[in-house]
Amino acid sequence: MSPRRPSSEQALAAIAGAIDAIGQHDFHDRFCDYLATCLAYDNVIAITYHGTLRPEVHYRRTRGPNVFRHVETTYLDGAYVIDPVYQYHLRRKPSGIFRLKEIAPDQFHRSHYYKWYYGQIGIIDEISVIQSVGEDTTITISMGRDSSSNQVFSAQEEKLLRQHEAVILNLARVHWMNGVTAPRRPRGSDSIVDGLIVAMRNRHDIALSRRQAEIALMILQGHSSYSISLVLEISLQTVKVHRKQLYRRCRISSQAELFTLILPLLQQDLGIAPGRGTLLDLSSGQSVTD
Repeated sequence: MSPRRPSSEQALAAIAGAIDAIGQHDFHDRFCDYLATCLAYDNVIAITYHGTLRPEVHYRRTRGPNVFRHVETTYLDGAYVIDPVYQYHLRRKPSGIFRLKEIAPDQFHRSHYYKWYYGQIGIIDEISVIQSVGEDTTITISMGRDSSSNQVFSAQEEKLLRQHEAVILNLARVHWMNGVTAPRRPRGSDSIVDGLIVAMRNRHDIALSRRQAEIALMILQGHSSYSISLVLEISLQTVKVHRKQLYRRCRISSQAELFTLILPLLQQDLGIAPGRGTLLDLSSGQSVTD
């Protein structure tokens, strides 16, 4: 059974509490109380992305299993680089409320990353609030369903949430403008593609071309060969040739092997470590931006 939806009186009290908490240390707690009156979620997490630096987790809440137990050790230590929300942030897409499937690559749910990371955390459905602020910062609040309810969000639940979209986005933006969130840090300029090329050469004595490195990362994000061809604006046959050459050069034959080869490099070689800013930007080159 899904969580019970609060009454309209509770909803009004919750939005008043969120407004009163703007600029205060307990804003995320009150804000997530308000979100709970809009959508009956099992878990929620607030993460801010600053340019290409390591994301900041501001708040998390669960009512059942600890689905965020791997955030520090897995997500923040490298997995976020191939996550759809991070890639959406890098591309500076419009703000809004999105199902994960709306912003993810076409084969994301079949990707090894999805099976590996989402398989660990146990989230079965997710809807995210994504609010861009300034030139390179994105505020995100992701609400999920897990084994607590064992149900995905219904179309009706999503519709009711979207009725609050303007209020939700503006609350997040105004709170940010009041300066409670940590100040921006210097923006990095190196790209993850270049970093991967160097790490593959240093760690595995494998020389990848820039195009092969781009395609390797897009495969891990969950792009099909057809999707890669559209993003990179090259033919499907050319993608297949590059993909075949990539696998041969890495001496592998599957996406799982590619994932196993590259993930440790994201965590160890490309500047992703607790307390350190990263210099990663998959969309820094024109060939992989929209």
